[in-house]
Amino acid sequence: MLKAILFNDTSHNKHHGCQIVVKQIYELAAAAGIRIVRACPMRHDWRDDPQLQRDIASADLCLINGEGTLHDDARAAQMLVALAPFCRERGVPCFLINSVWQRNAKLIEPARAFSGIYLRDHRSQDELAAAGIASRVVPDLTLSMIPPPAQAQRQGFLVNGSFYEERTQEAWAALQQVADPALGYLSIQALPLIQTGKGFPAYVWKSLRSRFKAWRARRQAQQATLGSTIERKQIKLLRWKYCATSDAAFLGRLAASQGVITGRFHCVTLCLLTGTPFFAIGSNTHKIEALLEACQLQGRVYPDYASALAARARIAFDDAERLAVANFVSGSRQQAQQMFVEITAAVVAARSPQGRPQ
Repeated sequence: MLKAILFNDTSHNKHHGCQIVVKQIYELAAAAGIRIVRACPMRHDWRDDPQLQRDIASADLCLINGEGTLHDDARAAQMLVALAPFCRERGVPCFLINSVWQRNAKLIEPARAFSGIYLRDHRSQDELAAAGIASRVVPDLTLSMIPPPAQAQRQGFLVNGSFYEERTQEAWAALQQVADPALGYLSIQALPLIQTGKGFPAYVWKSLRSRFKAWRARRQAQQATLGSTIERKQIKLLRWKYCATSDAAFLGRLAASQGVITGRFHCVTLCLLTGTPFFAIGSNTHKIEALLEACQLQGRVYPDYASALAARARIAFDDAERLAVANFVSGSRQQAQQMFVEITAAVVAARSPQGRPQ
């Protein structure tokens, strides 16, 4: 097995989509002959960690899980992409996977040092291509998951919030204004995972404390009553009050719904995974619009929650859309598997008498 270090392990996030992504990276990598020996938490700066730098030099490869981080030359994006030239200087192949790419002028030159780049959408690919950098498109890795079978007949509609706090406030207010008993709220908030076996012992204790605090916050939220509008300080309460305690429970709620209105990218991908009709509200990058272009679901992005809710009677997929979704999810799963096979082959091919010894 090849030994890899994973960077930007977003499973530390209290978010079902991020946790599923990292679970899939581990499974897909192992199936292709790659063992992840350390998984660097998101926002952990490898440049300030001498031991991690030594481990990088002795690894067979590094993987960067980009997700929604690489846009607008953000500090976290600069930290991650700086890893590519660091690895190249040490003869360690470095691959960017599962990433958006948008408005990154400062990241272009270090990105040339990647051994391979796999982006989530064609809009991101086009931005890099304009700078003369080749990449491949593999849709978000949540789509490589095999979802649990649906357990209930679809009924009712769900509203899910947004990356933006003001949009989440808007979602709740719009839901309350409609006052339809067939409508419910569902947060993508997830309980923190206990981070054992990741090669960062300090984060085990941090995750234990975080999980305890999350259980307490969820219990308090379940007892709280929210008004027809919420203040920003109540958003955390909203998210814990209407969260699902496991990935299976979250997917089950989607699979049992007639339709979902969401401003979250990963809620959209998980609707696709479960075949659940949805309307989307734009997020902080082009990721939702680009995803819907790829799976041929035009006309499902709305400017606000009120207009999306008003149109919910038309949310169901037609036959052509159902087929497009099924084909897109199936193709995405195959592309994800192939991506890791290609990465393994590239690393093995690079290990020659002229390179690092096998």
